[in-house]
Amino acid sequence: MITKCQFCQKEFKIITQEEAFYSKAGLPLPTACPDCRRERRLKFKNPRQLNKRACAKCGAEVITTYPADFLPPVYCSKCFEENFN
Repeated sequence: MITKCQFCQKEFKIITQEEAFYSKAGLPLPTACPDCRRERRLKFKNPRQLNKRACAKCGAEVITTYPADFLPPVYCSKCFEENFN
């Protein structure tokens, strides 16, 4: 089946196995092309930018991908292992 993406208007193909999967799972067929679906998923990912933060327990400098306004605490390796292992 060939259909048009609702966002970029590019035509994309839905193969028979894909149709069967969506039908079996009780899901609607996709209305966005694979490129637009991937782009949408990437918007939810943590950006790949390193930030310096302080460990919530000992205050040591930690380099993480979580931004400064990320509310849950960030721990250094040593404190993490002491508390969660």
